[in-house]
Amino acid sequence: MLKLKYMCASLVLGLLASGQTFAASGDSPDGIGGVKTHFTLALQYEELAQINKSKADNWEFMADYFEKFPKEYHDPSMPLKEHIAQLRAIAEDFRKTEEQDRALAKKHHYMARHGLGPPTLKSESAKEPAN
Repeated sequence: MLKLKYMCASLVLGLLASGQTFAASGDSPDGIGGVKTHFTLALQYEELAQINKSKADNWEFMADYFEKFPKEYHDPSMPLKEHIAQLRAIAEDFRKTEEQDRALAKKHHYMARHGLGPPTLKSESAKEPAN
């Protein structure tokens, strides 16, 4: 009898937990009906910009480190100055990507503030005229 109570209790709790999972899956963080809104896209681009900024800072740190401590560089295949230049070039690429992400975030914030609808996958030129 005690086993039956435990089995029923675990069954009920299992159903409640799975019901919560299914209920939560209907909530779309992407926006309305799975379509990403301009606001969610702006947030994603801001997050990407922050990630690219930290990557650029890391590459720049490595370049500064090897400039300050050249004896720590042990790669015979590439001269130290060339390696430092390569590290700075990689950092610059991440900074350019960060700027592009910030520009896209700003653009999507503008579209969201001015009530423009969610972005669509079809281009305006692909629409066929009605006959």
